[in-house]
Amino acid sequence: MSLRSKHLTLVGAAGAVALTIGSLASPAFAAGAASVDYTCVTPQGDAHASAAYTAATAPAKMAVGQPLATTAPFTLDAGTTALAVGVLGWSKVKGTITTNPTAAKAGLSMSFPKTDLGSGPGGSTVAQAKGGILAGSTVKPSFTFVLGDLGQVVLTGYNAAGKKLGSARFPSSAFGKCTNDAGTTALMDGATAVTTQTVKDKSKTKESAKYAAKKKSATSTAKVTARYGTKATGKVKFTLKRGTHTLKSMTGKVNKKGIAKVVFKSVKKKGKYSITAKYSGSSTLKGSSGKDTFKV
Repeated sequence: MSLRSKHLTLVGAAGAVALTIGSLASPAFAAGAASVDYTCVTPQGDAHASAAYTAATAPAKMAVGQPLATTAPFTLDAGTTALAVGVLGWSKVKGTITTNPTAAKAGLSMSFPKTDLGSGPGGSTVAQAKGGILAGSTVKPSFTFVLGDLGQVVLTGYNAAGKKLGSARFPSSAFGKCTNDAGTTALMDGATAVTTQTVKDKSKTKESAKYAAKKKSATSTAKVTARYGTKATGKVKFTLKRGTHTLKSMTGKVNKKGIAKVVFKSVKKKGKYSITAKYSGSSTLKGSSGKDTFKV
């Protein structure tokens, strides 16, 4: 590892700590807040910080993974700013914060645009992050917005002309997490926790049918996605028709990429065919269907 690349890793880790602390310190919600203490593992030793999460007004029902829109100031401390400028030659920085929601904890999805380093008070860097706090990952009659450990932070540096110079992730395989010392802390409106009912998200099924004339077979591929990123699980029923006449049905299991696939053999007669893919849904997603056609 070169000296420059080593410094990139170290500055990225330190900068990401400051990023997560600054970005989450003041979400744009109503009055009332709960203080959270974090411990962030860095190459220079543990960093201890606190953040004040203010209240949100959640709708009565939200789909799993659905975001509550928010903005938050991002502050990169003066020391890390100076190191990034002096050692790495960065003039601008942009970043993202991603924390996946769980059954008990809310997630985060935030980003901030290219911002001049050293533009804040005392040589610090201040930017504005936008995004959302994500509802939990399971269906519940009552979900309380609780934030746990901080997730993945990515910083990207640029020179004065806007050319990308490098990026850094925190936490990486070499460093630990930014953990919530209390374990659980609700987003609060005074003394009242922010809650909602989490329900199944809508899914979308895109069907693609391809006919192989030499093999006399039709391959059907269904891709299942959700509005808010929940991974699809379960099965898809594929139905082959020639005109209005149903010929055969097959079932395929959805894989980790949200794809199910089957092959219909002995498709010989001339005519216009259609394949309908019907996703049955899961514990977190509603069902959906898609259709494609081909000719023989």
